[in-house]
Amino acid sequence: MISCSHGSGNRQSREAADSIVTDSIAISDNPKNYLNIQTKNFTEIDSSGILMLPLTMGESPDESGGLYYKSIPVSSCWNMIFLNLRTNEYHLLSDKKIVIRDYEFYNSGDYNTSYRTTINKSDKFLFYTVTSDDYNKDKKLTSEDPTYLFVSDKEGRNFKQISPSNYDIQKWKFIPSVNKIIIAARKDTNRNTRFEENEEVTTFEVDFNRGMEPQEVFTADFKRQLRELYDRDWKRIKD
Repeated sequence: MISCSHGSGNRQSREAADSIVTDSIAISDNPKNYLNIQTKNFTEIDSSGILMLPLTMGESPDESGGLYYKSIPVSSCWNMIFLNLRTNEYHLLSDKKIVIRDYEFYNSGDYNTSYRTTINKSDKFLFYTVTSDDYNKDKKLTSEDPTYLFVSDKEGRNFKQISPSNYDIQKWKFIPSVNKIIIAARKDTNRNTRFEENEEVTTFEVDFNRGMEPQEVFTADFKRQLRELYDRDWKRIKD
């Protein structure tokens, strides 16, 4: 006599085995399973008990040796985790696609030049140099795209771009005595989607006493005078 329960048990065993095979295939077919989250570095912000951890990602090759993901530029990270050690709460700096280009550790004895993101000390803010705009439409964020200046508070919240879009930062500096940031940024003057050496570099200021919108320092009339003066003194003389 064969009981129904016995037959049912065989079917359940076969279904369980099929499920295991299916799950294994799903795991191998899911590229996310080859990603390895890396938090290799961290620093404390102003003895606050808040850590910032730059995020990188390793990728293991699949069974055929293939890779699924684009590489992040060397010495950059794709996001940051802010961890409050007093509450064990944590969050990401941004949920957008970004590449953080530079930073420096001010409070860590383990300074590592492999990860450099520009963080200057001020009373309220952290500053970041970031690529966030695929300016040349090649579906990548690279050094060919503009670098912007972003700011957040010291808990890693209120992350915001404060340099003008479509300008590639060449230099910036926070001036504590006047609570301003001065930015030198290159414009794609000829609109060929490249930021070239001979193109215009414009000076902007961000006045934290009046908000965070970048304002061009020199007026159009003053720049017109500069062009006229250069034209007068430096034009090539034809033979």
